[in-house]
Amino acid sequence: MGAGQQTDRATDLEEEEAQEDRERLESDPQENLENAPESGETLTDFFSFEEIFARVLATASHELSVTNRYLFWSGLGAGGALGLTFLARVVFTEAAHEPEPGLLGNLLYPIGFLIIVIGRYQLFTENTLTPVVLVLTKLASVRSLLRLWLVVFAANMVGALAVAGFLAVFDVLDEPLMAKALEMARHSHGESWFSLFSKALFAGWIVAAMVWLVHAGRDTVSKALFVFLLMYFIGVGGLFHVITSSVEVFFLAFRTEVALLPLFPNFVLPILLGNTVGGITFVAVLNYVQFSEHRDSKLFQSYGKELSWREWLFGGNKTFADRQKGAD
Repeated sequence: MGAGQQTDRATDLEEEEAQEDRERLESDPQENLENAPESGETLTDFFSFEEIFARVLATASHELSVTNRYLFWSGLGAGGALGLTFLARVVFTEAAHEPEPGLLGNLLYPIGFLIIVIGRYQLFTENTLTPVVLVLTKLASVRSLLRLWLVVFAANMVGALAVAGFLAVFDVLDEPLMAKALEMARHSHGESWFSLFSKALFAGWIVAAMVWLVHAGRDTVSKALFVFLLMYFIGVGGLFHVITSSVEVFFLAFRTEVALLPLFPNFVLPILLGNTVGGITFVAVLNYVQFSEHRDSKLFQSYGKELSWREWLFGGNKTFADRQKGAD
């Protein structure tokens, strides 16, 4: 047999094998499993835990490296965006004729969070949770985390005050909507300190879960879906987020005899503590504990060695960035 005939024969065999493979793929799935190859690997469409954690670390390093000016203006925009959540709840609750925000009234509760997550604004309990991972793994200092928290929270509060004042002073809401807004705000204002803390605790946990899932998403649509479902659950569940809830009571203070300053220790503080404890608990229990199993992964080598205890407690916000450059 000549060389040409051998080549043709080999080509025919390859075509026959390819045809058999196609027919096998189109056959019964159970039969495919029974005839699965003994070698090779299956490709997954999901990020592994290490890959998700690495994305969280990358986001955290960015949050800790930006300037206070950037954090403030971005946080200001986030506080204003959550004013849309309050406005949407009022409009939809009144349109649905619900006595308080329910399944329909909370339909656009996630709107402010969608703007923040997709637009990459700085929101306390959202962007501020990812740096906790770096701190817990001793790759960034407690001092740098507190700087981030303080600037972002202050900016969010200013934004919440501004949008609440705007809605209270200007003719944005007609009479029925104004009455509904005040009714909703009074309901929130009437909650006890411990009730606010307890409901905020679970809300902080849910927000932390949302942040994790957003980093696990591969496209904008999936990330938006994660945000919508989990934030909608916060609204329907009657839970409290420190910025969205603050817009409500600030609006109440601007429109009624309720004093503004006592709202901070009696209303804002318990929700702030609850959101923070809930979020940190999620990060610490789920993420940090699992990280201990992957500490030696190559994905984390670029972040350098762990800080000393002194650096971890008192190091400035440049510590992590400088060490990362050194590692690179």
